Amino acid sequence: MLVASSSALAQQKGSPPLRLAVHPYASTLALINTYRPLQQYLGTVLGRPVEFYTAPSFEGFVDTLLAGGYDIAISPPHFAVMASEKYYVPLLHYQTQLEPVLVVRAGSKLDKPEDFRGKRIAMADRSAFIRLVTVKWLSDHGLEAGRDYFIDERPNHGASISAAAMGEADAGLATFTALRQLPVDVQQQVRAIGTGQRFAHLFTIAHRRLGETDIARIKQALLAFPDTAEGRQFMEKSAFKGYEEISTEELRAVKPYVDLYRRLEVGH
Repeated sequence: MLVASSSALAQQKGSPPLRLAVHPYASTLALINTYRPLQQYLGTVLGRPVEFYTAPSFEGFVDTLLAGGYDIAISPPHFAVMASEKYYVPLLHYQTQLEPVLVVRAGSKLDKPEDFRGKRIAMADRSAFIRLVTVKWLSDHGLEAGRDYFIDERPNHGASISAAAMGEADAGLATFTALRQLPVDVQQQVRAIGTGQRFAHLFTIAHRRLGETDIARIKQALLAFPDTAEGRQFMEKSAFKGYEEISTEELRAVKPYVDLYRRLEVGH
């Protein structure tokens, strides 16, 4: 478990800090910078210190999440569903849909699934939701990993984009929102190819030990956040737009990928 930063309120309040954790889809520094407004807002509104956590790897995040180590977690949907089967209550997801994209250099002629035959695609951990989705998407178009294209392992989605931008891979797998959160100069070096796959975005979940009253306060605070000055800036800069309720249909759409992840873990 990696503590990225903590609220200045920690020394002022008597309550133990809330552990707010974000899945390590980008570098620790990038996540700290992106989520600082939300961390500070929650600390102020809840009147309680809030510490920001991430993890050095996808596996580390999931292990801590499923062990109940975080109070509030912002997680890919399949891990959030698994966590909700144990200790957590699903609250909301971001309004923007989760859309896997294959990022290529701006001048690349790659454009459709068949174009990736024989190519090298940078991807983050095999447990990543967008990797599960995209590997299946490529398979549906007749391309199998290791036979028709090659996976270049990278630590996170930001690193996958950088690999494509620097020409270390033919493409990098990421999401539209992860791309938007990178420096403008990096964004200008690349082009995104949509996969047409869309799902509910990162879920925000809360541990049941917080109790119904505090969980309700956290959800209410989150819903109010996009209407604040810092919330509007956060949602625009991150491309998350706002929050939405998690629907039964969205949970149903994620379930096959939960099952796929579990099969992969058994065979690992």
